[in-house]
Amino acid sequence: MIMKGLRFKIAILTLLYCIVINTSNAQIKVSEVVQESLIANPDSNKLYFVDFWATWCGPCVFAKEMLTVLQKQHPSDFYVVSLSDENADKVKAYLKKKPSELAIAVDFEENTFKKFGIYSRPNGILFNAKGEKLWQGHPADLKGNMISRFLRENKSRTSFSKFVKVIETNVSKEKEYLPKSDIEIKANKNASEELAISYGTTHVKFEGSLIHILSYLSKINEQQILLNPSINKVYTIYIRTSKVANNNIDIELINKLGLSVTESSTSGEAMTLQVKNPNFWDTNQINWGDMASKYLVSDSDISADNVSLKDMAYQLSKALDIPVVISSSNDKYIYSIHDWQIHYKYYEFMQSNLEEYGIKIKKEKVNYPQYIITKKAP
Repeated sequence: MIMKGLRFKIAILTLLYCIVINTSNAQIKVSEVVQESLIANPDSNKLYFVDFWATWCGPCVFAKEMLTVLQKQHPSDFYVVSLSDENADKVKAYLKKKPSELAIAVDFEENTFKKFGIYSRPNGILFNAKGEKLWQGHPADLKGNMISRFLRENKSRTSFSKFVKVIETNVSKEKEYLPKSDIEIKANKNASEELAISYGTTHVKFEGSLIHILSYLSKINEQQILLNPSINKVYTIYIRTSKVANNNIDIELINKLGLSVTESSTSGEAMTLQVKNPNFWDTNQINWGDMASKYLVSDSDISADNVSLKDMAYQLSKALDIPVVISSSNDKYIYSIHDWQIHYKYYEFMQSNLEEYGIKIKKEKVNYPQYIITKKAP
């Protein structure tokens, strides 16, 4: 009888412990829930998907459409919350122009973005009701069959109000910083080396190591940039929006940092893109609206809205982690604006895909440009 009583007490304590765990599993801290889902039940769900987005992110619009479809397929077991690290008023103003049926919340002091190392978007994390991370990646890569499998494997449930913790704050809203000069540079030892880009009213803000920032502005692979570790510091750099697309913006930044660049050549493996008889898409195939971010890169495809072949090749070089060299008899093919849908995961599929655009791709050993960055002589 004593043993039975002891086992009964242990069982009760275990049950109480599980209940406590289930009611204190808030995974995201928010300053405000702008709206709850219009198409899902917030009271009891097995899975929660946190969609990291921003009002300036064009590909996030496409990702939201896909997530809305998934949400409608699973309205009682699966709950999507789109989380922005922007000002709540900015998010509300955006939703007036572009309404969403998904739950929308604003991160508390970028707590969740920092906690999970979110530096680019679209991005997302799938949790179970216990707060365990099940999957992370591009929302476009989250498929219905994956949701079904995770639902079968996870039985516990919790409410949206327990999954999300609203942190009330009386701190006055911080005004947006508006730099006066076209380029403003600040050393930032506390920022991550990973590149983070955000779009303000007048300027684009870049945070990360110098090599990441220069690679983005130059539209070349990082393997093509050589600089001493003492130069490769972490910065916060503001560049006026109208100047970011300038072909020489990288040179302007290098000069402003008191550095110089020397072009050389090196030999190595690269992807070569040869444009012979271009059959590019026009700019009406993809339409993400008037958004600053123009790319959606999943684990197998690159979608781009109104970008040049040079820009697309840069995204391809990042995805493949190899320099990409363009060969064309006419510069207009390199810099003219188009929409793109490129597969890159499987080489033969990528080849046939690019051939439809009139581009021949080949992996080979070639000479390609390399840029050596040094401090200017005093």
